[in-house]
Amino acid sequence: MSSVKLKGLALSALAVASLAASRADAATTTINVAVAANFTATMNALIAAYKVLNPGTNITFTSDSSSVLQTQIINGTRKYDLFLSADKTRPQQLYTTYPTLITGLPFKYAVGELELWSPKTDVSAGLPATLTQDVVLANPAAAPYGTAAAQVLSAKPWSIPWPSTPYPPVGTAHVFVKNNISTTYTAVKNGTYPMGFIAQSSICRVVSGVKRFSSGYHHTYAYNVAPKHSRIEQYAIMLINHSRTTAQSNLMRDFVRFMRTNSVGQSIVTSYCYSLT
Repeated sequence: MSSVKLKGLALSALAVASLAASRADAATTTINVAVAANFTATMNALIAAYKVLNPGTNITFTSDSSSVLQTQIINGTRKYDLFLSADKTRPQQLYTTYPTLITGLPFKYAVGELELWSPKTDVSAGLPATLTQDVVLANPAAAPYGTAAAQVLSAKPWSIPWPSTPYPPVGTAHVFVKNNISTTYTAVKNGTYPMGFIAQSSICRVVSGVKRFSSGYHHTYAYNVAPKHSRIEQYAIMLINHSRTTAQSNLMRDFVRFMRTNSVGQSIVTSYCYSLT
């Protein structure tokens, strides 16, 4: 076979491969979501289930504290299609103060619980009145679960001031903070701190309608039982992304419906020990 024909065949094969690759890319529609750190495991489960029901879709996400994600959205340093916060305040702030960045209204997608957890120390009765061991919480200025924990610690007998800058106040013994609720959980799990305030969803799954907790000791701090804290109502809001295609917009809205009204999506959320209302 002549070199000219060989060259022609090679170019044809390359063109076919390029066309196949472009069609494969076009067949997959992707959106990017900003997710509060406490919701990471639940989000992975939601995405896996959604993709089974909707082939050709892809959902990527970044998890961090709600404050960090909100700052990225406002400053435009990261492009997201949807923001799942761990509170109502930040989506509402975007809606009220930055209307050009959002589309639609904030909506509730989950309600979380604050948990004190220790792999080895018995904290089933709650935090000791006198702190003799270290306890860690997420940065209360950035993470809603950290805010709830700081509200608990501001009550008697601990009386650690909140709000406070810095937090904890200088001279406070045995109280430490991490950047977000995921790093807080990891710091307790790996033994850096003997106990910590975490999201209940980190150690809890619902089995046959009953909450089951992983090994260790835990105490649930209900929002309406002293020492009280703000209810952890988690809200989301859809974002403006000028590079988003019609297919991506449809995917974003359909995934929101999957979370909010689809029985499969709702059962996944509640299986991680969240409530919906």
